[in-house]
Amino acid sequence: MSMNREVRTLPAHELRIAPVAADGYSRTVSGTAIVFGVRSVNLGGFEERVDPASVTQTLSGKPDIRLLHNHDGSRILARTTSGTLKLSTDSKGVNFTAQIDTRQSYAADLAISLSRGDTENCSFGFVCNKDEWANVNGVLVRTLQSIDVSELSIVGSPAYLQTTSSIRSCPKELRSMLSDPDGDGDDDSLGPCGDADCAACQDADYATCPNQGDVDADALDLRIALSKRL
Repeated sequence: MSMNREVRTLPAHELRIAPVAADGYSRTVSGTAIVFGVRSVNLGGFEERVDPASVTQTLSGKPDIRLLHNHDGSRILARTTSGTLKLSTDSKGVNFTAQIDTRQSYAADLAISLSRGDTENCSFGFVCNKDEWANVNGVLVRTLQSIDVSELSIVGSPAYLQTTSSIRSCPKELRSMLSDPDGDGDDDSLGPCGDADCAACQDADYATCPNQGDVDADALDLRIALSKRL
């Protein structure tokens, strides 16, 4: 189980912007923020999919979810609690419709970027309550079974971020498949010290490995940075 915030980004599905005729400065932005059942790109040794039931708990209540620009908490485009952000689900995923106000300079800039097609990615921030890992034809696949969604974001560049918490939830019997989570070509399944009996590295808690002094400093810095990524 993970209690740390994670972020995933995907190419936009039907991301659209349209003017609202009533006032001249409002725009409607809509799209699919979370896609169900589709495996992600390689996140550093594993792929990921979102189960349709994973968002049931979040969306069944009265969630406070914000739509941001580039994950910037000071650039709130819309919010569920204010009624400017509406969420719905169908067989494909979680859809959103937002009313943004182009009197805000960052919203105006985003509207131009969307209209030109320069911005074309959606992202969501979440905390994973329950997941499942499986070896699917030689590929390690993580299925998100229950997540609390805290944020949606419209972003210019895709970033597929894994976290230590996601790796830690992988069962130990499958963790050997995470041989190169940082993509540097080295076998990281044994952690920074290379000791198969190191409890810290088995839990992917590389920053607390007691044998840190046994490895090259640059390599260790890279692994510690990986373990702290959000």
